[in-house]
Amino acid sequence: MQEISSILNSKLSPIMIFILVVLVVVLYYFHKPISVWFTSLIKRKEKTQDIKSLKSHDIFSTLQRVKQEAMFLKFYSHSKYDETKSRMCSDFVKFKCSVCSDKFEVFLDHDFSKLSSDELKQLILSSLWNIHANYVNEIKNHWLEKGIKHEDVNYVIELFESFRHGVVMGFQHRVEAIFSCEHYDSHFKKILACYNIFAFGIDLLPKDLQDTFESINGKFTNIKYI
Repeated sequence: MQEISSILNSKLSPIMIFILVVLVVVLYYFHKPISVWFTSLIKRKEKTQDIKSLKSHDIFSTLQRVKQEAMFLKFYSHSKYDETKSRMCSDFVKFKCSVCSDKFEVFLDHDFSKLSSDELKQLILSSLWNIHANYVNEIKNHWLEKGIKHEDVNYVIELFESFRHGVVMGFQHRVEAIFSCEHYDSHFKKILACYNIFAFGIDLLPKDLQDTFESINGKFTNIKYI
């Protein structure tokens, strides 16, 4: 090895020569596993830091913008302004966007370094269903407290779900596609791609809400929604 010959012919002290010779020998014979170990360590740190940086993803500003847009939707029944229907829509979007924002942020606090790709996919999908269950439960309780009958609450939720079905199924199909694509080769890239898809779906929320509450007609016109 030329490197060792150069070290031995140098004017360094015997101790320094010994240390350098040992380092050269170790690096020569173990450079591949050492390189793999360092690369793995660096990537693990970068992934953890990068994923937490997604707390500044525009999905959160999109949720805030969409909430403001949908809160000011106005609905009419029999050509007259329907205050109950308009306020029900406003409350619905507030609960939905608040739950989504909280859950999407908390999700990024997981220790993803211990998860396989399949485990991450299942975590994302289960988190989506958990978000759905949470906001539905909250808005149901809120509407019941406001005097809406239980069957009417379920009717509105089911109507909204029918308009939203395509978006929800799209989420699931796109998550599956992202995790089967070799270009998304890190947890960070996969989560980023998923959040981009979710943000697009959130942009469609005002339209789905408008379709839902316009389809209700005058069902709640005479209800005092306090």
